[in-house]
Amino acid sequence: MPPGPAPLTLVERRLVIPEPPPQDTFDAAFLSQLEGLVAGSGVAVSSAAHGAADARGYRETLAAFLAPLVPGGPPIGEEAFLGMSPGVLAERCNGLIQAGRRSTHRDAAQAVESFVVFFQALVPTLGSEAAREVKTTFLRLVPTLLQMAWLEQLGDGPRREEGGEALRLLETILLEVASVRLAPAESELLFKSLDQLATLMAAGEHTLARDVVAAPLLEILRKNRVARSLFRIMEVEVALQRYLKERLGHPTPRIRIPEDLPALADFGPLRVFEEEGPEGSHRSYLQVQLPDIPVLSDVVVHLQADDGSEGRRLRLDGLGSVPLDLPPGLYGIGLLYEPDPSRGA
Repeated sequence: MPPGPAPLTLVERRLVIPEPPPQDTFDAAFLSQLEGLVAGSGVAVSSAAHGAADARGYRETLAAFLAPLVPGGPPIGEEAFLGMSPGVLAERCNGLIQAGRRSTHRDAAQAVESFVVFFQALVPTLGSEAAREVKTTFLRLVPTLLQMAWLEQLGDGPRREEGGEALRLLETILLEVASVRLAPAESELLFKSLDQLATLMAAGEHTLARDVVAAPLLEILRKNRVARSLFRIMEVEVALQRYLKERLGHPTPRIRIPEDLPALADFGPLRVFEEEGPEGSHRSYLQVQLPDIPVLSDVVVHLQADDGSEGRRLRLDGLGSVPLDLPPGLYGIGLLYEPDPSRGA
């Protein structure tokens, strides 16, 4: 039996693929520029380890994705990619998907296609800062994704499962990036880690990518999310205490139900409003405005009656609201960050 393909190593940093014949879509000069871009990203490819047709498909798919926005221009870089209109971005991503469907490695290509579709669905839901972070991350990972789709980096059996898990971890990381506002130092750490992740995945080292880079990075991002959420909650509590003292004379954060509710109708961070129900009934709702907290149902409003009775814990819904059905009385009020157990970590 002939020997199998030689394994990739982390030190293979160059793209080694025969020059295209004259009738190919992309000329040698453009593909030469592309080689430099891919080599700089840390992607490792060996033509000796893969069929020429798949290597050609990989190379031309990446070339099409990075093709100049205007004839005669350079391949797109980070700023050009970030400045793409939604229509052009969708066209480039759809090109990745359509090209991947021509790959002979269907399982690997389908896993990558799912990731590209996830990216397309995620971006329109993000604010400008989060969109920039996620789009930059995606651009840096495109060479690795295409290598996986065309050069069968997912392999068979356990290796395929490891590769699929690595892509799912990437999705989770991008969701975490989308849910927090990163400081410059944090962004630098993120991109350095993602570059390492891309290099390991390109070399087929999916277990190392998962255990050494992705899992610790995800833990950092989740701690970041918790720390920022606690800080935003503290900001709202301080604003509420100041408002209640100045408006109602309460020395500590407390409200008297129902007498104080009208005073909270026009207070931004925490307000009370009424909605009319069936047959003209009315119901009061408490709403908390918490910027930069991605999942408002992770926040619980704690109300403790002064009469010593058991406190009430009201978990916010996805819009930051909760029905306020409490008997009359004076209540101390506070906010707690308690991730919703129904949705997991």
